[in-house]
Amino acid sequence: MAEKLLERKIATLFTRLDIDGNGLLDQGDLGRWADKLLASRNLDAEGEKQLRARLDFLWTAFFAPADTDNSGSVNLAKMTTYLKGMVADESKRQDLRSLLPQIFDAIDSDKSGSLNKEKFVKFFKALNVNDEALANKVFESIDSNGDGSVSKDDFSEFGKGFFTCAENEPASLLFGPLVN
Repeated sequence: MAEKLLERKIATLFTRLDIDGNGLLDQGDLGRWADKLLASRNLDAEGEKQLRARLDFLWTAFFAPADTDNSGSVNLAKMTTYLKGMVADESKRQDLRSLLPQIFDAIDSDKSGSLNKEKFVKFFKALNVNDEALANKVFESIDSNGDGSVSKDDFSEFGKGFFTCAENEPASLLFGPLVN
């Protein structure tokens, strides 16, 4: 049961980041995700450059290693095998958790160090999750003190549970509803 849930979580992350929907995740998908994040923001050229650099880092550090045949892309089966190995190994799980601040920085377009509901809804929309009510629900779960603001630490702490929490826990919705 737990293994199937983990596979659904990995499939959810894969599906959300496979922006072109071709069943393969590649660096171009992260570039397209950057385009979607940028479409709703007013970033200067330096801000855009930093966002793209963060997403390039995510590809290089966390997704490219799953590309075992050096094809430049990863299918869901490869991603599942790779991420299951990371989740099973505590030291690698720490590496996986280190991607959360990178994701936060990609969402925090104005570099304020915090997210509000509007930024979080835009994050969901950039992942093709157009359920504003769900985005608000997840945001409120992350915003544990209810001040309407989520810090990088809040986001990272909440996100640590994505791969290991039960299906009914809010952290399982970090990237939108789980796919079947």
